[in-house]
Amino acid sequence: MNCPIFLWRIYKYIVHLFTGRSEIERICYDIGLKSLERLALIETSVDYSKQLVHIKKDMKSEFDPGEVAIKIVEIKGFNQELLAFDSIILPNLISALEPISLFQGLKKSIENKQKIPYDNSNLEHEASLEKLWDALLPDVRRSARLSKEWGTLGFQGMDPATDFRGMGILGLDNLIYLSTQHSDDAREILKNSNSKCCYPFAITGINITALILNLIDKPHFKIYFFKNGSTLTQFNELYSLVFISFDRFYQSKKPKSIMEFNTIKKEFETKISQNSDLVQLLRN
Repeated sequence: MNCPIFLWRIYKYIVHLFTGRSEIERICYDIGLKSLERLALIETSVDYSKQLVHIKKDMKSEFDPGEVAIKIVEIKGFNQELLAFDSIILPNLISALEPISLFQGLKKSIENKQKIPYDNSNLEHEASLEKLWDALLPDVRRSARLSKEWGTLGFQGMDPATDFRGMGILGLDNLIYLSTQHSDDAREILKNSNSKCCYPFAITGINITALILNLIDKPHFKIYFFKNGSTLTQFNELYSLVFISFDRFYQSKKPKSIMEFNTIKKEFETKISQNSDLVQLLRN
């Protein structure tokens, strides 16, 4: 929103007066808009609408796009004659709402995974942890389950379970995805973290999960999911992209010691917080 809200509302009122259509109705009728442009405009219109306060609340979690679209039509008083004879307005509204609903559903799935604590007695959790080790160090065998050897992967103590407290099983899932689906990059990052101004690979990875969760509602992060799909796979892909980008950024700073880690990490966080094309931002 580049102008004061009261001026924007006056502008909307005047345009509505002359066209007989609400702002959302005009957005849905404009065939020149690309799908992401229409989505962004509708989301902004809902955010700033006094009439759609309850709709805005509904859209904070996964919702039925068709039902919400009908509610918007009724509340905003869309021209019923146009709705009856013009087939694009309601479908355009529903198609713009669908990615928003899917994004909210993804956030809930992520939150649920984050809330699952790592459990040493859970055989699936233990198998996942071993999968991480095997993906990164396939030719190395540890002496025991509880071992200082976990430090090679960047865990803080003899039992990695304690390091997942903040991000739960989500942090482990992210590390496994990077290490299995982007194995060459993961092993290169691990090698760098153990040889070039060392930093803890696993702990850094868990922190990157937390970083993405903190930034996920930023416009450029949301657009990433709107473009690529709001799925756990895409969340994992973004995680991998961010971790790979962080390692390159860290190495480019040529730190003289691990004492510079936090400063460089904050610089990186500032960089990816910028409202820009996220993929391009991470590849630069």
